Amino acid sequence: MTTSSTGAFDSVADIIAAVRSGRTSPRDVVDAAIQRARAASPLNAFISIADAIPDALIAAAADKPLAGIPIAVKDNTDAVDFPCTGGTPALRDWRPATDATAVARLKAAGAIVIGKANLHELAAGMTSNNPTFGPVLNPYDRRLIAGGSSGGSAAAVAAGIVPASLGSDTAGSNRVPASLCGCVGFRPTVGRYPTDGVIPLSLTRDTIGIFAHTVSDAQHLDGIVAGRPAAAKRSGLKGRRLGVPRPYFYEALDSETQAVIETALGRLSEAGAVLVDTEVRDIGALVGPITLGLIFYETLRDISVYLARSRCPVRAWEIVDQMASTVERGWLEAEIWGESLPTSAYNDILARGRPAVQQAYRDCFARHDLDALVLPTTAIPARPAGQDETVKLNGRDVPTLATYMRNTDPTSVAGMPSISVPAGLTVSGLPVGLMFDGLAGSDGDLLDIAAGFQALAPRLPRPTAS
Repeated sequence: MTTSSTGAFDSVADIIAAVRSGRTSPRDVVDAAIQRARAASPLNAFISIADAIPDALIAAAADKPLAGIPIAVKDNTDAVDFPCTGGTPALRDWRPATDATAVARLKAAGAIVIGKANLHELAAGMTSNNPTFGPVLNPYDRRLIAGGSSGGSAAAVAAGIVPASLGSDTAGSNRVPASLCGCVGFRPTVGRYPTDGVIPLSLTRDTIGIFAHTVSDAQHLDGIVAGRPAAAKRSGLKGRRLGVPRPYFYEALDSETQAVIETALGRLSEAGAVLVDTEVRDIGALVGPITLGLIFYETLRDISVYLARSRCPVRAWEIVDQMASTVERGWLEAEIWGESLPTSAYNDILARGRPAVQQAYRDCFARHDLDALVLPTTAIPARPAGQDETVKLNGRDVPTLATYMRNTDPTSVAGMPSISVPAGLTVSGLPVGLMFDGLAGSDGDLLDIAAGFQALAPRLPRPTAS
C-alpha cells in the first residue's frame, strides 16, 4: 500500500498511525477522501457524497480508535444525514432518523461516513448495473462491471477513495465485487453483525460485510462492528489444513482465472499449508432448488418489517411497482400478485433444505479435519457492463447471475463466514480473488488464514481507470 499525506491508498492502520504521529490530520484525511470521491465520479461508486463534515464531528473523532477514518456505506444501510435509497426509485428521498447499529458502532469508534455507495437495485443482483442511479464501473477498466450487489462499496475501496467500506452479502454481494475490483471482501457468520437498519433481502442469509485493502484492516473493523474481536485458535499458515473442493467449485473456470488460482495454491503450499483435495458432496444439487426461493419468499416480508420499524411512509408493494430493473421486479411481482412460493415449501427449506447444506459442509470439514476451504471467488473476472443476462465463459454464453454467484452462494445459504482476498491479475490485467470458507463461528481462524495468504500474494498495481 502506498502512503501519502492525504490517505490515498493507505490502509486504515497506516492512516491512524499518520494521524497519531501528527503527519496528517483527520480533517485533511476526510477532506481528501471527499475530493477523491467527487473526482472519481466516472466510476459512479456513490449515490450521495457529503458536502462537508462539521469540524466538531471530526475533532471528536480524532481521539477515538479509528481517528477519523473516512468510510463509505452501502446505500441499503441507514446512516443519518444521508438518504437510504436501496438503489431503487421509490426510496430515492427516504432519510432514516437513526444509524444502523453497525454504522453507529463505527462512528462511535471515530469513523466518518463520507457517502453512500451505489449498488445493484435492492441488492438483488451481481452486476451493480443500476438503471436508476447508473452502473458502478470497475476501477481497473471502466468498460467492465464492478460486480454486485455491493459494487460501489468495493469500487470505492479499490480505487483508493476510502480505506474501508461497508457492504452487505446475501449470495456473494461482498465477495464477488471484492474479487472483480481487487480488494478484500469479508462476510462474517450470519448473526455476528447486527442487521437492524439494513434494507433486507433475506434475513436468513443477510449479513453486513466489510471491504478493505488489507485483511488486518478487516479484522480491526470486524471487532468494532461485532462488538467483540474474533479470536483465532492458532496463528499462521504452517500446518493449516485447507480443503481444495475441485468438484463443482473448480469446474468450468475461465482459463486466465484458473492460472492465477493455481499459482495462489502453490504459494499456500510453499508456506506450509496442507492442501487436501476434497468435495462438498452434492452441493450444487442441495443449493440449486432452494437458494432463490428462500430469497423471494423472505424479501417482501422482511422489507415490510424494515419499513414499519423505520416509520418509512413507503410501502413494500410501492417499491416493487416502481422498480427499474425489469427482471428483479418480475421476481417480486410474482411473489405479490403471481405464483408465490407456498409457505409449506419455505418451511421445508428451513427444516430440511438449508440444514442439509450446512451438514454437507460439516461432513466435508470433519472427513479431513479441515481448518478452511480454499477456492476461486468467481469463475470469471469482470465482464462488460450491460451484460446482465449472459456473459462469455471460455467462448460459451452462460447465465450472468448464476455464474458469478456459483462459488459464493452455498456458504451464504449455510450462514458461514467467507472472505475474498486478491490473488493476482489475469494476463488481461483484471483482478482475481481467492476465497476462504469456514464453518459457522470460525471467523477468527478464517481471518487469520486470509491474512497469512495476503502476506504471500503480490500486491495489485494501482488501478488506472479510477
